[in-house]
Amino acid sequence: MNAATRGLETRERGGAFVVLDPEWRQKIFFGGLLILLCHPIGWPIALGYRKVLISHLATGRDPVLPEWKGNVCRFYLEGLKAMGVIFGYLMPLYTVLLGLLLANGVRPNEYWLYAFLFFAIATMFSTLSFPSIVMYWTLFSEGYRIPPWISVLLLTCYGLIVFFIPAGFLQVSQTGRYLSAFHLLAAFRTIVCHFKNYVVAWYRSGIMSLSGHFALPFAPWGVFWCYLGIIYEFNSILHSDSDTNSDLASCVTSSWYDRLKTEDSLKLRSTEYSFVYECLGIDEKIVCLMIKIGPTLIPLPSIVEKCLKRGE
Repeated sequence: MNAATRGLETRERGGAFVVLDPEWRQKIFFGGLLILLCHPIGWPIALGYRKVLISHLATGRDPVLPEWKGNVCRFYLEGLKAMGVIFGYLMPLYTVLLGLLLANGVRPNEYWLYAFLFFAIATMFSTLSFPSIVMYWTLFSEGYRIPPWISVLLLTCYGLIVFFIPAGFLQVSQTGRYLSAFHLLAAFRTIVCHFKNYVVAWYRSGIMSLSGHFALPFAPWGVFWCYLGIIYEFNSILHSDSDTNSDLASCVTSSWYDRLKTEDSLKLRSTEYSFVYECLGIDEKIVCLMIKIGPTLIPLPSIVEKCLKRGE
């Protein structure tokens, strides 16, 4: 417990930056509660919340996490716009798939309605509707089946578009306008110019996403937390190279990214558990316990934290 402390490395901050907000537990709890109890609107609200978070990160605004009071409707509307971007990118694939099915004699029935209602209610899984439909009509349909080579082609295109979408949202981060997400040339240039950082952001985000979604029984709160970490990771691309790239000139030097480079805001100290760390604030007081998975630090729920402390 008396091991030497060290500051958080840049690669570890994506999952840990949330604890810089004194009320991070309450804010993440409320976001996860919306996902758990009001799922059809909880996911759009989570998307809108992280859109507002981007401006806090870019300007270094305190507190780092947006306030919930008086902003829920705003977050919801912002989230609907974000969903519009996501499905705007995916719509050509849905159109091709629909045309393929109709051209081969498949006609809509009540099961199409059931599938639509399921993904409309379980909004967080709606982006998985395309691969789910492709897999059904390839492997399980009792009538027409999509040839495997076409399925592979469709799913490959789906994967490439999903890989591309964050680059579109990075354009929104710079302009504040959702239509900027469809500036395909600018988004493509962002990937090409920062390919290594972009792939690394995907890697770290993937670990956070898996950790959050499988953090049973805390998955709703894990999902909300990982969304915040993912936004931090991808938008860090804009700030890591802002000094040398004119296309990233909108980044400001007072951002949380720059503050974390110069401020020794958080430190880590090992505990008796090899994978658990104490996160310390500037005054050396314990902010929370975190577990480390790969390059990601995951703040623990208070109930888990108390159990670990009792076990030491």
